[in-house]
Amino acid sequence: MYVDYNMAEIALMICAVSSLSASVGGGFYLFKKEQENAAKEELIAEKKASPYVTMFLECDYKEEFGKVGEGDDFVEAELEFGSGIKSIIVPAGFKAVTYSEVDKGGTKITLGGPSDQKCTNIKSMVVTKV
Repeated sequence: MYVDYNMAEIALMICAVSSLSASVGGGFYLFKKEQENAAKEELIAEKKASPYVTMFLECDYKEEFGKVGEGDDFVEAELEFGSGIKSIIVPAGFKAVTYSEVDKGGTKITLGGPSDQKCTNIKSMVVTKV
């Protein structure tokens, strides 16, 4: 049995297969991104419910730098970061005043809990239990 295909039919089939592949691949990519965003939102909600302020070295909340505010006797802490931190999560009951430069210099941002700030540059800050 001999089947005669012309070039237009072949091109049309290639386009259809290519479009289907892109749709499936793009859908999988979006699904993975949605999973990452859901995990990040879950982490932020968990840290906002914690009894301390959590700091991160990067914007993605993956590399935790440290935490401050634990303990019943905690009132206030002044912190300096040489290389800086990029993200912070402040739970209810705390206030963080962040500065873009050391020695409380540069741009000042006040964060009352519960809140989070990502992709910023914090080189010094004052954390207070309110």
